Amino acid sequence: MSKRIITQDKYALYLCSVQDPLSDVERISNIYTELTEKNPEKLREDFSGTFALCCCWVQDEKNNSAIAIDIDENALSYGKENYYTHLSDDEKKRLNVLQQDSISTTEKVDIIVAFNYSYCLFHQRSVLKQYFKHCLDSLDKDGILILDLFGGSDSEILETQVRQIHNNDQIQNFDFEFVRESFNPISRKSHYHINFKYEDGPSIEKAFSYHFRMWTIPELRELMEEVGFSKSVVFWEGIGDDGFGNGEFHQSETEENTVNWNAFIVGAK
Repeated sequence: MSKRIITQDKYALYLCSVQDPLSDVERISNIYTELTEKNPEKLREDFSGTFALCCCWVQDEKNNSAIAIDIDENALSYGKENYYTHLSDDEKKRLNVLQQDSISTTEKVDIIVAFNYSYCLFHQRSVLKQYFKHCLDSLDKDGILILDLFGGSDSEILETQVRQIHNNDQIQNFDFEFVRESFNPISRKSHYHINFKYEDGPSIEKAFSYHFRMWTIPELRELMEEVGFSKSVVFWEGIGDDGFGNGEFHQSETEENTVNWNAFIVGAK
């Protein structure tokens, strides 16, 4: 076993602590199949960043194709240098990487995902509605849009939430800090940071910063209905013994509020 390293590669640390693209491929495929009784093939990942999910998607099945969309040149360049280069020639042909605004109409796909709460960068209702319209126009007849959202009684409290990340064979254990710097209950606008810290090593303060409007589940579902989605459903994540999500989601319309919760809001065309 190779010696684990201390790295200041913020994208690698983000992948270890926030993303789980292999599991996400399975989750979104299962959601699509549960709602349509079909298997999905075409994915669009909005606000894709380094588009690790898209790479895993085209690797998962030989008929799968993906579109990655992000406006950040640095993140896309990182993905091309570190993930895209490891794909086979056939897999590369089935992945289209676009540097552009995610408010875009593209060729039709089975699934559009906007993960890591990225659509919360849209602060105005009219802008989010416009985004949903473009998504609807880019979905095939049985297509779905999947958003994730977090909440809970602690989600609006100004604090630093810390998790130790120790699940990587190549990177030394480190602390992931999610800093809630501000939350305005009137506008529901918030300011968050992500820090990465080693016990015996350097730290990366404000590796990522976000100015979000924290939309509510009813707001998202009402907007989906307004633009023409036939229905919306909520997939609620179970809670593990550590108080964090356990990665298992189920359809639900009634839940008790908890300290922290995570859910998928799914719009079906």
